[in-house]
Amino acid sequence: MSLQSDSQSTIKTFNVGLIFAMLVVFGLGVLTLYSATKGPGIQHIYRTQIIWFFVGCLLVSPLVFVDSQVLQKVAYPLYGMCLVLLIATLAIGQVGGGAQRWLRLGFLPAIQPSEFAKVAIVFALARYFSEERKGAPYTLRRLLTPGLLVTPLFILILLQPDIGTAGILFLAAASIIFFLKVDWRSIAIVCLSVLIVVPLAYKFVLRDYQRQRVITFLDPGKDPRGSGYNALQCRIAVGGGKVIGKGFLKGTQAQLNFIPEQHTDFIFSVYAEERGFVGGVLLLLLYGTYLFFAFRSVGRARDKFEMLLATGCAAILFWHVFINIGMVIGVLPIVGVTLPFFSYGGSSLITFLIVTALLLNVGRKKYIF
Repeated sequence: MSLQSDSQSTIKTFNVGLIFAMLVVFGLGVLTLYSATKGPGIQHIYRTQIIWFFVGCLLVSPLVFVDSQVLQKVAYPLYGMCLVLLIATLAIGQVGGGAQRWLRLGFLPAIQPSEFAKVAIVFALARYFSEERKGAPYTLRRLLTPGLLVTPLFILILLQPDIGTAGILFLAAASIIFFLKVDWRSIAIVCLSVLIVVPLAYKFVLRDYQRQRVITFLDPGKDPRGSGYNALQCRIAVGGGKVIGKGFLKGTQAQLNFIPEQHTDFIFSVYAEERGFVGGVLLLLLYGTYLFFAFRSVGRARDKFEMLLATGCAAILFWHVFINIGMVIGVLPIVGVTLPFFSYGGSSLITFLIVTALLLNVGRKKYIF
């Protein structure tokens, strides 16, 4: 009788809405991938994405049922493992598209360790703050140790170079910290520092192509056949969808291959051209539904570690959606960020499946304190 009662309780509290939103988004993503890859040479990509999804589900499903105390114990080892993988990537990783982001381990497919580093920093910060006893508000001095956890991963990813993933990692970490409450004077100091550092970074840190992306963001028409090409083609595709879209497989920008990387970073432009404004709003509502149930998991957390872990996972997905769609529609610079469950890529897809599994882990428990 007790076993039956526990089973009913588990089913009742299981975050079904999160799974539903994920599956619908993934389904729309596969259809869009099929449309985006009808050209010669890459027609198989949508099938590969489906295989990655099922393999990923099998790999991450145990995470749903692992006790949070076990997750807390492995937080720092996972961080260390990602640190080693990022160093190995810079040393012996594969180069593609001018970046060294992929690492092949024996017979396994090449992976992108920077994707998993986003989850690793969430784990590490969740453990650190859950074991830190002084509590909020946090000053810059007390944030020194968390900053030292973030910095190595951030720099190693930036050196690949991958400014988009480095930015997501930083924003996920910042989301956790601000969730905990930071002293307002510290916030003022950070804002002032950013105003000073950003111009210096633009001048001395960013590479030529990265500076050109900033210029293109401000005025893509300045070089329509060069650095502004990507931004302009995406805007044409999104605008061409109008209210209800041109229809499945009928997007001219996508079918004529005008959109660069239309199966990865710019896949939303393919979707928007085919589905229009209505389809775009639907997709945003689906992501909003996912985030609603993600924060429902935050509310069900039994302790501080679970709460911060769920918050960090929700932040990873939010910032990916915000930045990817923002850069496609032209309100943010192009930095190369995938759209969750939509863009092609095994490492990216498995990362978001891990995020979902962790949210389900936290959300399946009742709030008991």
